[in-house]
Amino acid sequence: MTQNGYKRDGIAGTFHAVLDYTILEWEEGNALIEMQVQPKHRNRGSSIHGGVIATLIDIVGDMAGIWTPEGERKTVTINLNVNFIAGTSADIVHARGKRAHATRGTLFSNAEIFEPDTGRLLANGQGIYKLLRLGTETAPGITAKKRAE
Repeated sequence: MTQNGYKRDGIAGTFHAVLDYTILEWEEGNALIEMQVQPKHRNRGSSIHGGVIATLIDIVGDMAGIWTPEGERKTVTINLNVNFIAGTSADIVHARGKRAHATRGTLFSNAEIFEPDTGRLLANGQGIYKLLRLGTETAPGITAKKRAE
């Protein structure tokens, strides 16, 4: 298991940085992240924007299956299913991902978004991810650009 309560490496200048989440737990088959909800994460009705919820499900589902003692595996999302259950004006949300199954080349995960204080379920979903070959640095078909660290 990795250390608790830290920011993910290598996300500066990416969409991950916009979400500004903190990793609370990350071990093989399991991930838990926390996001402090900022005004930029809310819709016009002051609830968390559905796109933010979907992205958290994608991220935590992926994280649940890519942790290894040697470091992260690279993936691309093949399919993402999101069920929006309840809106919230909470200031903090948690996202938990659990690996459901994995083959040599494909990862299947389940995820849920909930209020940490009440446990109230806000959304759940499933993700399917292509596991890229070890040593792959960029996703196929995408030209690598140097990121600001």
